[in-house]
Amino acid sequence: MSSGRCPGQNTQFWGAEDIFEVTCPSCGQAVEFFKDDAKRTCKKCGKRLFNPRMNFGCANWCPMAKECLGQEKYEGLREIAEAEAKRRADFDALLASIAPEDTQVEKIFRKLYLQNRGTNTLFDSKELFSLAEDDPNLFKKATEYYTQFIESKK
Repeated sequence: MSSGRCPGQNTQFWGAEDIFEVTCPSCGQAVEFFKDDAKRTCKKCGKRLFNPRMNFGCANWCPMAKECLGQEKYEGLREIAEAEAKRRADFDALLASIAPEDTQVEKIFRKLYLQNRGTNTLFDSKELFSLAEDDPNLFKKATEYYTQFIESKK
């Protein structure tokens, strides 16, 4: 880094895709992110959102990561990685609790999990309740599994 700055952090090399919007899962407001933002706060409801596209894989191995990114971004990146690891472990535990014959329940949980990236929750439970009208039996099974999972965490 002869310039003293990582090329990935230099806005001169950024493209249009490096500034984007994410919909707040709490209120639906658009929240603007720059690719190097760790977190942003929704101006409408105040919810703190993690940047779902943040990828500083180099920070995991580069000895200059803390200096390159700055203390705040480096700590934010670490916080995101820890939160995502916990979220993933919870999701794996939820999937492990599902009986092999309940493939539809597993499918719906996978879909909801992927739709809710960039947050600390497995999925938006309101989305699960949207199943109640479409497929009451699937809704019942999914809510039973989810309730058992939540109870097991207590």
